[in-house]
Amino acid sequence: MLQIRHSVYQVFACLPLVVLPLQAQADRKLEVVAEWDKVVYDLGDATAEKEYIDKETYKKVLMQGVKSDSQGNLYVSTARWGGPEVPATLSKLVKKNGKWALQPYPSKDMNQAGNPKALQAVLGFEIDKNDIMYILDQGHIAGQPSAPGAEKIILWDIKKNREIQRYEFSDVDSDKKCSFLNDVAIDLDNNFVYITDSGIFCDPLKGGLIAYDIKNNRARRVLDATVFTNDEVGFTFRIDNRPVLKKSPMRTGADGIALSGDRKTLYWTNLTGNRLYGIDTSLLRDFSASESKIRTAVRLIQNLPSNTDGMTSDRKNLYLTALQLNCVMRRNEKTGELVNHICHPEMVWPDTLSIGPGGSLYILSNHLHLWVDGDMNFNDPPVPNFRIWKTTID
Repeated sequence: MLQIRHSVYQVFACLPLVVLPLQAQADRKLEVVAEWDKVVYDLGDATAEKEYIDKETYKKVLMQGVKSDSQGNLYVSTARWGGPEVPATLSKLVKKNGKWALQPYPSKDMNQAGNPKALQAVLGFEIDKNDIMYILDQGHIAGQPSAPGAEKIILWDIKKNREIQRYEFSDVDSDKKCSFLNDVAIDLDNNFVYITDSGIFCDPLKGGLIAYDIKNNRARRVLDATVFTNDEVGFTFRIDNRPVLKKSPMRTGADGIALSGDRKTLYWTNLTGNRLYGIDTSLLRDFSASESKIRTAVRLIQNLPSNTDGMTSDRKNLYLTALQLNCVMRRNEKTGELVNHICHPEMVWPDTLSIGPGGSLYILSNHLHLWVDGDMNFNDPPVPNFRIWKTTID
């Protein structure tokens, strides 16, 4: 059942779970914009909506990403990890009977499962200052190999409601069995997109980075299956003192990604690891640069006090979710100082971040580990399973 909270939380530094080099966060407001025990769709079809509830299809739906356009409209992703029955993998938040629901975006047809030309499994996406949405399609449905053309990036003009460009990843760009296209960072200064591939469907992992040249509609994969883009050996973590996961430790490569304020450095992290890496973007944009040159140019920026899922940045700070701390961290690019930006004990698995109008920062938390373990309570959980929070950037 969808509930809307209008109250505002005054949140202070949460108690550290490990010894941290982080200062206490400032007194900062944190608001719950919307929350769900189960994901609710507005499909424009009462019969389909009833069937979705009656068949408990909602148990197959995990909300992952949130992004804001220039008008403050919110969009969310629900990658089809649970199967093709998930009604849509990309949606816009709309009010239905006074409550927030997910309306397939850009349309139901564009969310048709089984059609590789449509959106199959969107996890990471981004919206630039011109309201162009960069939609990254993993292609995989329920972990199955991707169909030809399913793994792609689509540029969608929100204002004109039309597709303006797409690129289908070749077998050189991504492995149709192993790849797990995760997240994107947009560099409008240089007309490039940078993409993380977690490579989770093979053992050993096949993580990597992809640089996409918007102007020339071409891509290049780098750092394929390296120590910089795969899971850290032996790394395990806990959420609310619960091991992740029950059957075997989670293993995920390159995940969170963001750019420095001057767009000269690309940052990323591996989900199963706590190292923040960086590399000069000029090198990634040079498709003639050798792989060995790129590997030797990778820098270990910092060891973090927690592993990270989503990242974003403004022109001054890098913002990183902290899974083990129920927090969002902030790193000052000039000084390297790392602090707790905002924390809340109910911000369980803060997944993605989005900077919206007026200096707002949106955070989506989703109890991902409970969903993957099959332990999510969709009826009366002690804390709503999915939340979109709102605070401010500095």
